[in-house]
Amino acid sequence: MKVLILCDRQSESFEGLDLAQMIRRTVEQVVGDVTVKVLDGDKIKPCVGCFQCWTRTPGLCVATDDGVNEVSAMFAQSHAVIFLSRICYGGYSPDLKAFLDRFIPNISPYFEFVGGEMHHRARYDRMPCMIPVGYGACTPDELEIFSHLAERNAINFKALLPTVLTIGRADEAIGTMRQLRDVLQREVTA
Repeated sequence: MKVLILCDRQSESFEGLDLAQMIRRTVEQVVGDVTVKVLDGDKIKPCVGCFQCWTRTPGLCVATDDGVNEVSAMFAQSHAVIFLSRICYGGYSPDLKAFLDRFIPNISPYFEFVGGEMHHRARYDRMPCMIPVGYGACTPDELEIFSHLAERNAINFKALLPTVLTIGRADEAIGTMRQLRDVLQREVTA
């Protein structure tokens, strides 16, 4: 089993905690193969909407020098992917958002109906289980928006979404790690 942790830069110093390493240690207790990728939104080029990832280089973005293709390949080869992101106005942090904006090569240009809605088809036979972990103080509305966004991303990514986890304050981290361990045991290793 392979687990990929995609995290923002701020996760390494949240209220005195290195959340990325806490999650890595938690995942290692359940699954042996864990990779942590700290994303830097300042270094990830924005998608230019050229769609060459669908036509000229299927599955690969033509902007190849910022590491996104390598991270996307790791994403597609993982059994589970954990998105560790500060919650920003109900959305992902700029670091995670920059990566997700470049996710289009991982879906097909063709469409299908899913639950009465039009969505892109899956490019790959299997996509990883997606486990968003949002952190930081936010309002109940922001938490609701974050959960809804994760649900919609899971539909678009063709990924299983067993739960959305959050850490509002540092003293909640241990409880969230227990929840994460339970989800991994139930959904990923089962």
